[in-house]
Amino acid sequence: MAPPSPASTPDDEWTFVQPKKTRRANALTASIPPPRTGPLRAVPDIAAEYRAAVCLGIGTFDPADGSGEARRRTYVQLIAFLVMVDELEKNAGGEKLPCFFQEPIFTASDRSFIASLGHRVVDSPAACERVDRSTLIFGVHLYRPVYALALKNGPPAVFVGTGWDVWDRVSLAEEPHDLASLKVMEQTYGKAAFPQDALGTAFSSTSVYWRRAASEEAVPAAASREGEAHAQDDLADKLASVSIT
Repeated sequence: MAPPSPASTPDDEWTFVQPKKTRRANALTASIPPPRTGPLRAVPDIAAEYRAAVCLGIGTFDPADGSGEARRRTYVQLIAFLVMVDELEKNAGGEKLPCFFQEPIFTASDRSFIASLGHRVVDSPAACERVDRSTLIFGVHLYRPVYALALKNGPPAVFVGTGWDVWDRVSLAEEPHDLASLKVMEQTYGKAAFPQDALGTAFSSTSVYWRRAASEEAVPAAASREGEAHAQDDLADKLASVSIT
């Protein structure tokens, strides 16, 4: 059973729209403003060596019904993922993180677009199988079995998706241990609500978890919460300043 989402989908798909295979992607561009001139406030300290970033189920950039909301949701989620990757690369000394995208409904145009950004599109379940403790997982509003597959090898370095609190509130028939890694993150990781998209529901019921560094454990709780709030503000500012035409 999936958490509440804007629309229901077939069991073998993760997003809200069905593409036409012969339809070409619209000429859409995401206009991202120039980088800030001042330094970004520090993101929460994460005890990990980042080796890969995995983006799961963001949807198609060319919805069959031409829905502007569905198209915008996909672009906003893509931008949020790339902003996070950029911040992790800065923390890792500028070393580029390989990014893998897994989306069953990607069209040929979608795949070409992602490739043009320098990233790889892989077929399911290849991206999930790449996840380990040094991976960023970004997967918003996915079905429970997809999260279970992505987390089967244990908690990653960073996880963005439906939080344990949401799954814990609903009655589920699935194996109770399929999200054991998510429960571990709920109990031991840093956690914050993901910044919301003011114009839509792209990140409703979404949380971000990160493995705490040893240095962060010694930080007073109030200071830790302040750092988390600053990091949220930075990402929210970037999302709010994005225009999609």
